[in-house]
Amino acid sequence: MVQFKSAHELARYLDHTLLRPEASAQDLERLCAEAREHGFHSVCVNGSRVQLARHLLEDTNVKVAAVVGFPLGR
Repeated sequence: MVQFKSAHELARYLDHTLLRPEASAQDLERLCAEAREHGFHSVCVNGSRVQLARHLLEDTNVKVAAVVGFPLGR
């Protein structure tokens, strides 16, 4: 069993996700700020938000992940 010494250490293995279609740019800014602050592995966003998330996370180790076809998945 893996044990983490801190929440920050655990956060490096987690995605911070915002997939609501009505999410605003301000919502995405908050998501990225939280990911930066807590050291999440990545943020997961809708494909249309990748460019903004990438810009907001420049000069960090936080990755940007995207979903395709969510939530309808065709």
